[in-house]
Amino acid sequence: CFCNPGACQWFLKLSNKDIHKQYESGHICSDYNDLIQGLPTGAVRVSFGYMTTVQNVDKIVTMIKECYLASPEERLQRLDIQKIPNALKHIPERLKPKMMEIYIYPIKSCGAFKITDSWPLTNTGLLYDRGWMIVNSSGMAITQKHQSRLCLIRPIINRHKAIMELTFTGMKSVCVSLEIASKKIDVINTSLCHSKVCDDMVSGYDCGDEVANWL
Repeated sequence: CFCNPGACQWFLKLSNKDIHKQYESGHICSDYNDLIQGLPTGAVRVSFGYMTTVQNVDKIVTMIKECYLASPEERLQRLDIQKIPNALKHIPERLKPKMMEIYIYPIKSCGAFKITDSWPLTNTGLLYDRGWMIVNSSGMAITQKHQSRLCLIRPIINRHKAIMELTFTGMKSVCVSLEIASKKIDVINTSLCHSKVCDDMVSGYDCGDEVANWL
């Protein structure tokens, strides 16, 4: 459910006891148990990425129009409120979806950066989203599966100064040039490194010793 059990529990208004019951019943992420003892175990998430096509977008937009953009009165006429599980009785009040905030994750497995103004969109998505990753001495990507404290590294992007500041509680921050992501660098004087992400080989530029020592 969203790859985020806490957000799922909050959205569906499930108690800790409900979560324990679902776990004891054998429910795991990505299984096909939609309901356990009459309570939902998850929701539908739509992910857009580099391989998303226009046809994919059109299809989800059509579904949203047909299922969500009707007036609350029209949708409530289709629902039998008496048959809705208690955990979902708050949903009819939230029928119309709204985009509240947009975040990007500049560094793989690290904290989010909240977008508060207009933001460039590139052919691979929002600018600087997943533009960096942290690797070990062998060039393998380090993720929260191995280092959970990565989520405490908070990137702050300043497009006007062309820097990304990395912050961590109790430490002095360090800055990384955004020109590396824009490839406005002297390739001759920059190390090119190779790594692997989700079974795909990728190449990237070394951001230097200062940030490496900070990490």
